[in-house]
Amino acid sequence: MISIPHELISYHSSGKPLVCKLAATPFFCEFWPLAELEICNDDYQVHTEAPGYLGFATSGGGEMFAFSPFGAIVCLPFIGMEPAVALSIAPTWQQFEILLQNAL
Repeated sequence: MISIPHELISYHSSGKPLVCKLAATPFFCEFWPLAELEICNDDYQVHTEAPGYLGFATSGGGEMFAFSPFGAIVCLPFIGMEPAVALSIAPTWQQFEILLQNAL
């Protein structure tokens, strides 16, 4: 069983939008339901391809948003996923949340 960061649980519980524009590349974020996080991470083999990372959303264009092992928010490609290619989005969840805009 995976451990879900409390920031993500709080975000989902708050009623804030789960599909939003993002004020950073890749410009779109669609959160996965909390109940499906483990399945999604297993399906994309995150634990094997990017150990220590936890995927929680998609960009809708072949990338996954994830918590890094250090708590930063990064974007990883679904194909060719590995920590070396992680695109840094925000150093903390709080800074990531500031980038979320306009529910779609």
